[in-house]
Amino acid sequence: MLQERKNILKVLLNENRSAIGLWCSLAEALTTEVIAGSGVDWLLIDAEHSPNDLRSVVLQLQVAAAFPCEPVVRLPSDDPHQMKQFMDGGARSLMIPNVRSADQARAVVSAMRYAPFGGIRGFSVGHRANQFGRIKDYHRDARGAQFLAAQIECEKGVANAAEIAATDGVDSLFVGPGDLSTNLGAMGNPNAEHVQEAIASVLEAARTAGKPAGILAPQKADADRYLADGFTMVAVGSDLGLLARGADNLVASFRSEVA
Repeated sequence: MLQERKNILKVLLNENRSAIGLWCSLAEALTTEVIAGSGVDWLLIDAEHSPNDLRSVVLQLQVAAAFPCEPVVRLPSDDPHQMKQFMDGGARSLMIPNVRSADQARAVVSAMRYAPFGGIRGFSVGHRANQFGRIKDYHRDARGAQFLAAQIECEKGVANAAEIAATDGVDSLFVGPGDLSTNLGAMGNPNAEHVQEAIASVLEAARTAGKPAGILAPQKADADRYLADGFTMVAVGSDLGLLARGADNLVASFRSEVA
C-alpha cells in the first residue's frame, strides 16, 4: 500500500518557519511545472481569478507532485459540492476566499471532513486523492495532511478574524490585500494606513489563536516587511507577473537603446 506524502507547507508553518510561495494564474500545467521547480515551498493554483477548471487544476497537481512543494488550490467560493470534487481530484490544501465569520469557517471545515469526524464530505472508495484506493486508511487519516487557509478580504472578516482563526480545522489566516484594500475604500493601495492597521490586526488574531498568517506580497520590499512582522506564509510573485514584467522589461531595454 502507498503512503500519503507529508504536507511540507503544514510542516513548515507548524514549526513557525517561513514558507515562500508563488501564484499560478496561467491555468497551464507546463508553466506550473516551471514554477514548481524553482525551489518554492508552496504554489497557489488559482481557480478564483484564473481560467481554471477541475481538469486543468488536476493536471497542475500532477506536475507539481514531482517537486518538494505543496500545491494549494484557491477555489472560487465555499461551495461544499465544488470542494468535494476538487479534493477528490487531489487538492488537499485549500484556500477559501473572503471568509467572513466563524460559522462560515466551520462550514468549510465540515465540507473537508468525513462524517465520522464531524464532516459532510462525500465518501468515495477510490479517487485520485487516495491514489485510487491504494493509500491505506486514507479516509480515517485524511485530515492529518489537509491544510485550510481562510482568506480575510473585507471589513467583516477583519472584525471576526479572531473567531475565524480559533476555529478548529482552520490552519491559517491569509490576507488578500487587493480585495481588502478595495473593500476598505482604498482600491489598489494596500499600504494605506487604515488597511495596514487591518492587516496587522489579522496577524495578531492569528498569533493569539496560535495559527500562522499569510499574505500575497509581490513587491520584495513588502514581502520582506511582512516576513519581519511575523507573516510566515508569504506569496512573493506569480507566473503571470513574472512573464508579463519580464517581457515588458526585456522589450523596454531594447526600445531605450534604440531611442
